[in-house]
Amino acid sequence: MQKIDFHFNVPNRLRYACLVARTVYRRGLTLAVWSADERRLRELDSLLWRFDDLAFLPHVRAENPLASETPILLSSNLANLSGDVLLLLDDGLPPDWASAFERFRRIIDVVSTEPAELQASRARYRAYKAAGVELAAYDRRS
Repeated sequence: MQKIDFHFNVPNRLRYACLVARTVYRRGLTLAVWSADERRLRELDSLLWRFDDLAFLPHVRAENPLASETPILLSSNLANLSGDVLLLLDDGLPPDWASAFERFRRIIDVVSTEPAELQASRARYRAYKAAGVELAAYDRRS
């Protein structure tokens, strides 16, 4: 399994996701965004529309008919996602994460400064370690 990058101490998880989306898109890569939280995905969808006044970040839900033509996909079902980079915006791990993660070249797990998110991230970190995943940690404290 490839390396998982932990980006932690992020002040705002969804705003950071927009920064990642813009970077991935500008590099000509595709991005898949997963969260089991539909409300979080709706908020991210809305934020992606207004995030950058000077740039458009083309995105749709993975279940949309235009998904095959769109570089940024959002879904609460990891099986519906594919792409170069997988961005994880959830407190838990998706079902069958170990085998599902193999479809992506790079994986980024984002953790804010919220105590509940930090606690949940520790459980994910332990699960990754137990599975033998190579981990890299990036402190994004402002």
